[in-house]
Amino acid sequence: MNLDYISKHAGYSKFYFARVFKQYIGLSIMVYVKRRKLTFASADLLNGDKIIEVALRYCYDSTSGFTKAFTKEFGFSPSMLKTMKLHFSVLGGNIHMSHIFLEKSDIHASKEELFAVLLKLIADSRSDYNVSLIEKTYVFACEAYKGIKRCSGDEYITHPINVAIILTFLEVPEDVIISGMMCDIFTKTIITADTIEREFSHDIKNLLLTLHKFDKLSLADIDDEDVLTIKLAERLHNMRTVEFMDKSVQQIKAKETLQFFVPFAAKLGNAKLTEELNDLALKFA
Repeated sequence: MNLDYISKHAGYSKFYFARVFKQYIGLSIMVYVKRRKLTFASADLLNGDKIIEVALRYCYDSTSGFTKAFTKEFGFSPSMLKTMKLHFSVLGGNIHMSHIFLEKSDIHASKEELFAVLLKLIADSRSDYNVSLIEKTYVFACEAYKGIKRCSGDEYITHPINVAIILTFLEVPEDVIISGMMCDIFTKTIITADTIEREFSHDIKNLLLTLHKFDKLSLADIDDEDVLTIKLAERLHNMRTVEFMDKSVQQIKAKETLQFFVPFAAKLGNAKLTEELNDLALKFA
């Protein structure tokens, strides 16, 4: 049904009907329709539909446009709604522990193997991520982190790629995945903020700068959902490989995780991150 049909059915011109509608409902017809669409969209997300599917179903050209409208209306993103559902499912029981945690990559997988996993996840998600841009980010990050090793002896680039994989599981926006693949580039490399803005975008530069300042700020001072999600994904991968660090460092990381990261994962409603972070931290605390 459209406005012409409904107004004629009610016996009004569409312009008079629009005035009467706003007088009694308190919203313009367009605002009312947008809110109803987003309400139905939220129900579809809770039923397990993918964000890209829901965005297209309700006539959004991209997941980014849908995410912006959804976040503006409800105060949290579609991906956050999905993780909130996971949180409620875990609390309600009827779930085996093997399904609580996010899927894991091989701990010593090469950068090529991990990037193949990332591309498959993106393809399986049927999202509208810009694969060419993600491939460009991979090449750029590999060069930037070249020669740096992790405590495990693996190439350091495998860490940010793992972060990007975790973020893809969470169906976050494209810019967040790209930033995750360069999550500590200002700390570990000589790459500058100007280079990031030139090669990628102003938004990605700002997100990476906020991540860089993270250690100098308390978690309570950060209200950016994207920054917190990246830091949680980064901490999750670090805890998965914490066994390669000295015992004293393991204990410090474990206590930090229990004290700061687990509560914030829970606050964001992210059940899988919460459960696995808690499980890993208790093993090494």
